[in-house]
Amino acid sequence: MAAENSIALYCDDFYISILVTSEEFEEDDDVLMSDEHYAEELQFQEAIMSSITIPEKKPLIEVGESSKSLCEICAENKDNDEMYPVQNCRHRICTECISKYITINVQKSMMMSQNQESSYLYTCPGLNCETILDIDACRGILPKYVLSMWDDGICESMIDSSQKYYCPYKDCSGLIVNDGDEVIRESECPFCHRLFCAQCKVPWHSGFECEEYLRLNENERGKEDLMMHELAKKENWKRCGHCKFFVEKSEGCLHMTCRCRHEFCYACGADWTSNHGGCQ
Repeated sequence: MAAENSIALYCDDFYISILVTSEEFEEDDDVLMSDEHYAEELQFQEAIMSSITIPEKKPLIEVGESSKSLCEICAENKDNDEMYPVQNCRHRICTECISKYITINVQKSMMMSQNQESSYLYTCPGLNCETILDIDACRGILPKYVLSMWDDGICESMIDSSQKYYCPYKDCSGLIVNDGDEVIRESECPFCHRLFCAQCKVPWHSGFECEEYLRLNENERGKEDLMMHELAKKENWKRCGHCKFFVEKSEGCLHMTCRCRHEFCYACGADWTSNHGGCQ
């Protein structure tokens, strides 16, 4: 504004100075200025004034405002280079929110994959949006371990469920693919190198056939429990059908009375009755 005012004042002063000079010339020489001469002076001054251009005042624009975008998830203004460009989608979401969203979903898919199929396809988190997020477009914003899990999950989802199972040891859970028709019961995990039963899909039950193992209760299939069952089989101990405690017969007949007062046959394990017989 200061520059504009200075130009305007200069032009006005210049315009008046010409008139004053002409008038002084008239008074000093006692010569009257003719109408024609006065019109020429006015045209000369107008030509000078029209040659001077004053710049127009432009509206002020707040610096940086146009480079911001509002994230629809965290509702924060982020720089445009912090926004994730969802392809074929109108939603505006920042890279931080997209990264957290994918990480949570990949971890959830990994946990669910052992019990049910997961496609590892994730839609845009925008409201009612069905646009599928592209893994290649996310490689620059995701942590390496998340990308590795996502890649593995996509490959895993392409394998038929009948051909895959997981290492039964919880601290391993490695994916194992059965690429043949024959199932080898006693198998070794290629990741943790521990033995497991490929038919029952449990840690190896040494000394037990699969049918015998599956008859055990869920709380009796631990390593220590199996060792106890194997010892009982070796020593010919019998289990009470009521309290499930092992009983050892040192002498006497087959009629056993457990500490829980349940009576059973030591030979066949059946409940003892007055007409029980046939066990020798």
